[in-house]
Amino acid sequence: MNRSHYFWSFILLVALLCTLNWFLYNYQVYRNHYWSYTQNSSFQEDIAKFYPTSNKDVFVYRRRPETENVNCGQVLAGDTAYLKTVTGEYRIKIAENESLNMSCEAVMDRILSRDHVLRPLENGVAFARVVYMDYELIEKHVEMSYHPQNSFCFAIDKKAAKEFKERMQAMASCLPNVLLLPDDLSVDSHGHNTNLAHYNCLRALINKPGWNYAILLQNHDLITKSVYELEKIFNWLGGANDVAIRPELGRLDKKHFKWDPMSLKLFRNESEIDPVILNTTLKFAKGAVQSSLSRAAVDWMTRTVDLTTFIDQWNHGTYGVDEQFTQAFQISDFLGMPGHFTDKCIKKGIITEGITRFAQWTHGDQSKCASKKSRHGICIMGIEHLSMMAKSEHLMFNKVLPLFDYSIIECTAELLFNRTFLGQIHHPLNEEYYSNMINVLYHKHHHEPNYTFNCDNDH
Repeated sequence: MNRSHYFWSFILLVALLCTLNWFLYNYQVYRNHYWSYTQNSSFQEDIAKFYPTSNKDVFVYRRRPETENVNCGQVLAGDTAYLKTVTGEYRIKIAENESLNMSCEAVMDRILSRDHVLRPLENGVAFARVVYMDYELIEKHVEMSYHPQNSFCFAIDKKAAKEFKERMQAMASCLPNVLLLPDDLSVDSHGHNTNLAHYNCLRALINKPGWNYAILLQNHDLITKSVYELEKIFNWLGGANDVAIRPELGRLDKKHFKWDPMSLKLFRNESEIDPVILNTTLKFAKGAVQSSLSRAAVDWMTRTVDLTTFIDQWNHGTYGVDEQFTQAFQISDFLGMPGHFTDKCIKKGIITEGITRFAQWTHGDQSKCASKKSRHGICIMGIEHLSMMAKSEHLMFNKVLPLFDYSIIECTAELLFNRTFLGQIHHPLNEEYYSNMINVLYHKHHHEPNYTFNCDNDH
């Protein structure tokens, strides 16, 4: 081999190294530019100009094969003619993937592709969810609300299928901010052990830093706000808890149990508590299991008090035993739970629904549901509800079933993706609405000596 050959080989090697170095340098510049630019207010307007055409596909939501032809935009626009093509006999169900790749690489790519960069949050959110089926839906839930600063806790029903448990374990092993509790509780539709499962999640989550609100969820609740929208909303709540308050329906067992803090062994250090408080019976209401609790409230629930006896006594009931958990502490203001409310409104027959959960009750008439489908007296959400969900002030809708209609799940996920990564604003958040909710105003002003509380001030 002559010297000329060595010389040109050397020149080629140098050229390749220079090209590689140039590529790495420009790639880093590109990523840094992207990171800083996504935090700029003009991001939404200029995103199309910033990225070359060849890279636009990176920022397109990845659909499942079943829903790749669904036009979510037309549904959002209220195109009733188009809506008929994806409802009724044309409604799209999930085609469950029996051979779903559960390697960490595959799971992490489905939840957050390496090309999708999330800007930091001032405060994250903790999600405590009781689950028992539909793994691909549960993973979609995580994808829709994923941020490294958020924390996720799952309590699995002991009766759940083996494959479901294995997939949940695989996901949890891949993501450091996903906690999976031991599957030692049997949960049922009457609410037994639901409160205990949520409480166990809160006890685990309080040790995770970075979040300022925790949301209690069930298997088929669909979050309808992006991570950045949740951050704004919880900042506007300012430490107030969001708990639905309705009259208690006579399920409280006063014959066999006492409900004062001393009998409930509520406070961990009773010597610090006024004896009058220790002997005062708690106030009760009912409402949705789904609640939004400030971190201070969760800290109080898990470290200042012990709710084990309270939960155990309710577990002896027959039906709806999970609907009084957060409600009792929310309106028993004498207990001093941070972010609490009062029982003054419920005494007047005024209901406080809150913004955590939306559910449409059938009241015995399933035809009232836009989807014409219900379960346990609650309408099942279909693609017909997308426009309403996109505009709603609520944080989640109950309930969605992937084997009934997967389009509503996919379109909501795509909507949140576009809000998160593309800066899309379909329906701007109304700060005035959230800041003036009755529980928020009470929390902000009830210590002021001249504050006049008005139960009629709710939305």
